[in-house]
Amino acid sequence: MTTHIAAPDAVAEHAANEAFAELLFSPEGLVDPYSRYHRLRKAAPVHRSSMGTWVLTRYDDVDEFLRGKEVDKDIETWMAGRFAGEWDQHPALGKLAANMLWANPPNHSRLRRIVNRAFTVKRVMEHRAYIERRFDELIAPLAEAGGGDICNDVCFPLALSVMAQLVGVPQEQAPLLRDKIRDFQRVFEPGMTASELRTADKAAVFLDDYFGDLVRRRQAKREDDLLSALIDAVDEDGERLDFFELVQMCHMIIAAGSETTTFFMTNGIRLFIEHPDQAELLRRDPKLLGQAVTEVLRYEPSAHMIPRTTTGPVRLGDVEIPARSRVMVWIAAANRDPEHFPDPDRFDITRTGTSPMAYGLGIHFCLGWRLANLQAETVFPAMLNRFRDLEITEPLRHRPRVAFPQVESLPIRFAENGDPR
Repeated sequence: MTTHIAAPDAVAEHAANEAFAELLFSPEGLVDPYSRYHRLRKAAPVHRSSMGTWVLTRYDDVDEFLRGKEVDKDIETWMAGRFAGEWDQHPALGKLAANMLWANPPNHSRLRRIVNRAFTVKRVMEHRAYIERRFDELIAPLAEAGGGDICNDVCFPLALSVMAQLVGVPQEQAPLLRDKIRDFQRVFEPGMTASELRTADKAAVFLDDYFGDLVRRRQAKREDDLLSALIDAVDEDGERLDFFELVQMCHMIIAAGSETTTFFMTNGIRLFIEHPDQAELLRRDPKLLGQAVTEVLRYEPSAHMIPRTTTGPVRLGDVEIPARSRVMVWIAAANRDPEHFPDPDRFDITRTGTSPMAYGLGIHFCLGWRLANLQAETVFPAMLNRFRDLEITEPLRHRPRVAFPQVESLPIRFAENGDPR
């Protein structure tokens, strides 16, 4: 029996290509990607772009695709044709390829199994008191001044400090990693330039050297941290992480955990300022905190797009994605799908029964989601209950990113409760 594969509709394909081009290349798409997601989803929810990359924007398609057996993350397929075919000669891209984020079974299964033995729920929850104390230290200067850049002066140093504390990076050394991590993270963007790649290469060499030295010190002398636990972790087959894997694991955990959690917290604070009715709901009913955290992740996730490739044909509805295809999975678009989330462009912390995809799906589901949520669960009520009259003081400046299209800063003004100002 022959299965019918629908031919692309020319008008719909043109509309989808137009929306996709605006999303990637226009200032308007940078500021407002969501209207482009809606146009893409309406025109062609499973779309082969003029670049040859496939684009998914509908929730059900994204859900089915990420669970598919013919879906993986093959760096060779994803990088094919880029950087004159010599992508693997660049330290940053070679480092990306060695990361667990780009591993596939059985190697990914082995890595994840070993890491899970060390990165336990108990270890995560033990950081609650540190998160509260570090937030108090970071917010104090802003409280005294009546405001400041909550993104760069509180959220980012908080997230980086927490990840450093977890892994075992000395707190006085954590700031040294900040710019290098952000320079390296550009490799996740599909439009990375040659100049940005050179900067990422330098960052990759620095980070490998730094974490290599840290691993050697922990191999010589264990401490009460995740890195020491990872060194000693053994799976049921007696497998351990080797030196190179330990170095890449340290980088992945700290970089991914600090960047994404920074914008998770920043976005939440911004959304509560922009939607004071929702802030007041949470103040009056603290039991809504869990739903509020989920709604922030749905409405404004840190990562908008995650890359995947196919090992065989994948059928979604009446469209077939061929083997060895590059696929951009737009989880931020899926989170605004009106077929799954009624009135999707409304920020509503009373939503129930939702399952946003901010942390991905399948075998690559975010390793550190509990720790990210724990930080948000600390920061959101602290900001709303300790301070009043919160407002954003400057127009938002958006980073020129597609996969992680976040703000450069979030300057705000506020007063402490009980302060007559």
